Amino acid sequence: MRLKYPQCNTGITDTSVNQAPSPYNSALNQTDRIQFLVFDLDGVITSEQKYWNTARLTVWELITQPEYLGLTNYFGPTQPQQVLVSGQQTINNDFIYELKRRAINSNWDLTYFVFCLHLAGILRQLQQREPQKWSGLNPEIDLANSEQWQLLRQSLQGLTFDPNESAATIAQFWQETTDLKGSAVTEYVRPFYQKHLGISLPETHSDLWNLCYQNFQAWYEGRKGFTLPDDETVLDVEQIKAILQTLKDADRFTLAIATGRPRNEVIEPLTALGLLSFFDPQRIVTYDEVLAAEDQLNPNSTPIKLGKPHPFVVLKALYVDEDPQLFCTEAFQQQDRVHAVYIGDAASDVVAAQRSGCISVGVLTGFTASRAKSEQVQMFTDLGCDCVIESIQALPQVLGIEPT
Repeated sequence: MRLKYPQCNTGITDTSVNQAPSPYNSALNQTDRIQFLVFDLDGVITSEQKYWNTARLTVWELITQPEYLGLTNYFGPTQPQQVLVSGQQTINNDFIYELKRRAINSNWDLTYFVFCLHLAGILRQLQQREPQKWSGLNPEIDLANSEQWQLLRQSLQGLTFDPNESAATIAQFWQETTDLKGSAVTEYVRPFYQKHLGISLPETHSDLWNLCYQNFQAWYEGRKGFTLPDDETVLDVEQIKAILQTLKDADRFTLAIATGRPRNEVIEPLTALGLLSFFDPQRIVTYDEVLAAEDQLNPNSTPIKLGKPHPFVVLKALYVDEDPQLFCTEAFQQQDRVHAVYIGDAASDVVAAQRSGCISVGVLTGFTASRAKSEQVQMFTDLGCDCVIESIQALPQVLGIEPT
């Protein structure tokens, strides 16, 4: 049975959702004012499956391999291919959905976050079952080098740990962070450790976070002796080409990309898929531009994080030559930009669109199959998303374009 969504103010059929209080509903009726279509990549054009599988492999490695925790059978699977087949044991789809719903965008943060929660479950079991070993554990977990991994590994040797304990710990974490979104969720890991374990965990972007990042990239790039399946698209690639061609042929829009992917992980797959040429090359904004801007803004001040849901990537796609400092000012962010649409699949995309003053369009192609569409639609609606569509296939109709 097909869901009957309320309509955007565009004359579109039941493939979209309207959030009445939004100031941009009238803009969606005046599509001749729209000049820029800015696309998120994962969940909108490309599938996130490769990233999720990379995160699963990274967490599996840190917990099971002998140079790290060495809990060989903790997840069951003992080979990378088995991890992909049984990936729900490492990071299940509900967990991924919850992260996206909470406006957490970075796959590296996801990896670090999941590892820390699994580790919390393991340490809680040690605390409850082996008080003598627990009392000898260093109350400050750093894991910055192989010696520190060895000390922690020795504390866990000879013991059997139940991953269901980790599941219970993760559930408790979500319960305690019901009202948190964005970086506030991942930052709560540290007080969570202190509250329940009396242990100090390093800052989010610590040596441990960097290790998660480095191992993630090594798995993703095939440097661990295992090749992940290539990037897929959320729709048939020829269908996507036809949609983008229709938008280009309308001769009204500049197509741009604003994504959290590193640049090489944008250019290479889009080139291979034959999609890169549809986008203005100067308006492809990636994690590389985020890092460069953070380095420029942060040399002698409190670090500013410019990843989504910060509006930096969206504003950079619109104003390619402006100083990044301008994008951090509230006055600039709050300007109405009804000439620009940001299309994304997650809460962080909607928030980034709102903070950049753009029209937000949410698509349903990025969520896991385990979630009902009505639940996904409700999430977008609660956030105040201006329009929700099944996929980018509905964009031409939303924008009042007849297919060629």
